Amino acid sequence: MNIIIRLREKYAALLRDKQIPLMQSRIRILTFGLILMIALLLIITIKSLLREDYKTAARLVIPISAMCSGLYLMFEKNNWQLAGHLFLLSLSSVIWTNILMYTYGINLVSLQITLIIISASFYILGKNWGIVYSLAGVIPVVTHLLLTNGQNGKITVTPLQLNNSSFMLALIVNFGILITMHYEFFKSFFKSNSKERELNSQLQSALKEAQEATKLRADFLSSMSHELRTPLHAVIGLINILSVENPRKDQEENLAVLRFSAENLLALINDTLDFSKMNEDQITLNKSPFNLTILLQNILATFRPKAEQKKIDIRLNLDFENVPLHIIGDQTRLAQILNNLISNALKFTDNGGQVEILVATKNRTEKHILLHFAIKDSGIGIPKNKQEIIFEPFLQANNNITKRYGGTGLGLAIVKRLIGLHLSKLVLESEEHVGSAFSFEIKYELALSIVSPEAVQLVKPAISTISNLNILIAEDNIINIMLLKKILDQWNCNYSLSKDGKEALDMVKTGGFDVVLMDIHMPVMDGFEASRHIRELPDVNMSKIKIIALTASSDVDIQQSFSYTYLDDYLTKPFSSQLLKEKLEGVVQQLSGK
Repeated sequence: MNIIIRLREKYAALLRDKQIPLMQSRIRILTFGLILMIALLLIITIKSLLREDYKTAARLVIPISAMCSGLYLMFEKNNWQLAGHLFLLSLSSVIWTNILMYTYGINLVSLQITLIIISASFYILGKNWGIVYSLAGVIPVVTHLLLTNGQNGKITVTPLQLNNSSFMLALIVNFGILITMHYEFFKSFFKSNSKERELNSQLQSALKEAQEATKLRADFLSSMSHELRTPLHAVIGLINILSVENPRKDQEENLAVLRFSAENLLALINDTLDFSKMNEDQITLNKSPFNLTILLQNILATFRPKAEQKKIDIRLNLDFENVPLHIIGDQTRLAQILNNLISNALKFTDNGGQVEILVATKNRTEKHILLHFAIKDSGIGIPKNKQEIIFEPFLQANNNITKRYGGTGLGLAIVKRLIGLHLSKLVLESEEHVGSAFSFEIKYELALSIVSPEAVQLVKPAISTISNLNILIAEDNIINIMLLKKILDQWNCNYSLSKDGKEALDMVKTGGFDVVLMDIHMPVMDGFEASRHIRELPDVNMSKIKIIALTASSDVDIQQSFSYTYLDDYLTKPFSSQLLKEKLEGVVQQLSGK
């Protein structure tokens, strides 16, 4: 009794180890097959000994021993595969000896055992061994049928066999094994399908939850970006206004500290939001014609004051310097790439160093141009063993760099991904204490000249006629209204105020305005909806009014909005007063060109 209990415990433990339904089914099929076949062969052997049929008893001892060894291997050594081989070899030996040692040829039991071998070999050991053992069981049967002319077309059960209890027992047991094998296999099959369906359902639920969490995170970041940019716009804007109102020397120093802190905070917000959008694959390239020469000159002008402050020699070298280059691409993203790289070059270059911006033509055809960009500096350089990790988010070459120079470690990660969107790679060449060079290549489509070559000037002349514009300000934030009024008052502009989109729409219908400075997030009616209604006005002069969005939302949020098409242009807060002036001057140029 103790042996039976121990075997049951071993069997239960073996099933627990195999969590997959198909594996459990294989264990059950093998266990039932071994036990039933051992019992059947033992009974036949004992009966043969009682009839003094020592020949039959002797040939059955070998398969019985092999199957008992299989049970031992399976329960004691946890080696069910070898047990399966012993089981199938034993059955094959029964087939071969039946045909070779007896004259009655192939009977119903022999065919049953052949079917058991074919089914069990595939179910227990898989397709490869299934083919091997199937052939081992089928070949002797087919060979015998060929040699005996198909046994004259008869596979019989004789009256002697029907009266033989061993034969009838074998017939019944073999049917039982066949039924058990197929039952266990298809039970495991349906159980696996049920688990698969359950798992798929769980995966779908998890995927839906992940998508909802991602959307919530994106909405949260977008909302936080808006809420942070709005007061920051006021801070930076007022700093700029105070800076041009003839401050005292001590006030200039205080304003410089404020500007530095505010701009660093703005850079942190922008980098965090951009990196989040890139992780969600929400950033795409928006291609439009632009003048690369003017873009590069403007970028150089932006960084020149900082370079002069550190006495850094910053240079721009173009191989098309005297010929304006008009291309089609994403001007904003190219500027973001260059701004990040140049900012890093200036940051990590000590006083009296050198920064060089190189742009060269690698290849040019009638329709396309391949440009090579390189930003070189004589800064601190990057050790060889750190040149891979600096492209990872939030990582810098070492902690001392973070403490000394600041930064989030997102800049190069963003640059690398933006360059990847252009189907290119960022290449780094650097030597510690000597300097670094970041380079990349981008292929652009050539564009027709945006303006005639004679009219191209690198520095646009100031246009004072913006004072003649009738400007409508649609803004609900009191601080932003105050800031806009101060900026526009500097240029003696004519402006009117509306506190929401509905009021702005009603004022546009009066027909007295040339341009609308439209905030996006407003009560009653937001800026997008107000812009849509304006475009739908029947009066062409009203519906074609210039609309410039002033928003604390990110570039990506604006450009991905369906309502973006209702806008003529946009500025993301905080923006410089000079950039707003350039936008208004553009409106004047367009109106004067009618």
